[in-house]
Amino acid sequence: MATMGAFRTFLLSYPEFLLAALCFLSLAALRLALRWRAAGTNVPVSWPVVGMLPFVLGNLGRLLDATTDALRDSGCAFEFRGPWLVGGDYLIICDPAAVHHCLAANFSRYDKGRDFAEMFDVAGDGLLVSESAPWARQRHVVATVFAAPAFRSFVVSTIQRHTAGLLLPFLDHAAAAGRAVELEDVFMRFSLDVSYAVVFAADLGSLSLEAADAPYPPFGQATRMAGEAVMFRHVVPARWWKLLRWLNVGIERRYAESKAVLDEFVYREIGKRKAGSPPLLGEGGDLLSMYMAWPRDPAMTDRQRDGFLRDAAVGYMFAAKDLVAAALTWFFYMVCTHPQVEAKILDELESLRSKSTSTSCGGRGKPAAAVFDGDTLRSASYLHAAVLEALRLHPPAPFEEKEAREDDVLPDGRTVTKGTRILFCIYAMGRIQGIWGKDCEEYRPERWLSGSGRVRHVPSYKFAAFNSGPRSCLGKDLGLTNLKIAAAAIIYNFQVELVDGHVVEPTDSVVLHTKNGLMIKNIIFYDFEYRACQYIVFHSITYLAHLIFDCARKYKNVIQSVCQYKIAQ
Repeated sequence: MATMGAFRTFLLSYPEFLLAALCFLSLAALRLALRWRAAGTNVPVSWPVVGMLPFVLGNLGRLLDATTDALRDSGCAFEFRGPWLVGGDYLIICDPAAVHHCLAANFSRYDKGRDFAEMFDVAGDGLLVSESAPWARQRHVVATVFAAPAFRSFVVSTIQRHTAGLLLPFLDHAAAAGRAVELEDVFMRFSLDVSYAVVFAADLGSLSLEAADAPYPPFGQATRMAGEAVMFRHVVPARWWKLLRWLNVGIERRYAESKAVLDEFVYREIGKRKAGSPPLLGEGGDLLSMYMAWPRDPAMTDRQRDGFLRDAAVGYMFAAKDLVAAALTWFFYMVCTHPQVEAKILDELESLRSKSTSTSCGGRGKPAAAVFDGDTLRSASYLHAAVLEALRLHPPAPFEEKEAREDDVLPDGRTVTKGTRILFCIYAMGRIQGIWGKDCEEYRPERWLSGSGRVRHVPSYKFAAFNSGPRSCLGKDLGLTNLKIAAAAIIYNFQVELVDGHVVEPTDSVVLHTKNGLMIKNIIFYDFEYRACQYIVFHSITYLAHLIFDCARKYKNVIQSVCQYKIAQ
């Protein structure tokens, strides 16, 4: 206090020093502004005192697109500077060579960092935030569980059951009512129901016809609020959000309330399961049964064991629920705005219909709706390519974060010092010409298909929607199966259109949700007979068009002679 008082007295006694400092900062800011304007670049300016905070504030609501523009102009990497004295510095990259270097080739030199674990503390000590030896142990457990036939079978059957019993009946009901539907909310409820059932073998029923018009369930609201709070912690200096957390105000208060809701739900389900007889390994296919049957560490207390189960459940919910919902939302946005892609998917699905599993979606006495099983959809190469292309342009997790554990040199020659935090902007990677070509911003599933119609392999350091290196997503296959089963069922059984004038844009979050949802209209239910008729008519017209074209090409000279004769006459 005495030091502050002396400093204040000094400034009042010699105001010219304060004036000189203000003039210096003003001239420096003006010089930077003029230089930035003359350069005509999108790379943010590092201003005196506030750093690049004006870039963040000026682009709230479109941070991902603004960052993509900056990365294009900077050569796929630039240093983000936070305000003085409060931290918040990042190296932002979208270079595949750097992704491979940091996430795969030199994996041991980079980790999530202490700051990430604290920012994402809702995941506890689970696989999403763990490092080193704890990460290796947890990775082994998760890999074993995900590879178990009982778990994989349970997941796929749960997806099919909820698609037939919840998703299709809801859309069928909306089609009968002739009303518009916010599709992202539908997918959020659907993914919540699926992931909850996968984890706890219990039906939440948030997409049931009885609950569909009710507010979003508290458990789902809590996971979404937690995602927004984690994003907030990423874009503001650590000292700011830690102060809000200490004061328990604003978004940090809502975050704390959301964590409490998650804990209440999860520990309640764990308590119910512990009250019964413990499952044997492989008997229960749900995630909680698989984890409870895992051999217990003798040194682990009951409380630690419950925390371990809680972190596994919450981690899976975060990895599966919001990511799948976001992926489905952006996929259908692409399909609705690219009808030629929808037509090709329909053509492919019709050719597979005889192999599909058909279940009734209930409702108005209509024929059964088609629900394609996972094995059948393995042959749907174009659908698979369309899903991958949507993930390329709209990755559900738009960035990945690492921290350098030691000094290093990146492939472009840039020096990275120990403690440097790196953000890999996966969203931007799908929009860089040097990576995907001049048509990088176009939605074109054909880029994923070879000449023989097979899906091309693209290295994960180029297509990082499922991460890259040792931390690659273990649930990739199950996630893609979830996407394809739900997408195929909707596309085959329903016609949907975007509401006129509805703008679909990404929001600033750790999960790529939309700002205003995905509003669709004119939902029409197709029965099997109609679809078969449509398939026959389409192919008949196509065959007739090809026949006319071949005849015209074959008798081209004769037709030209006749036309010239008529003109001469």
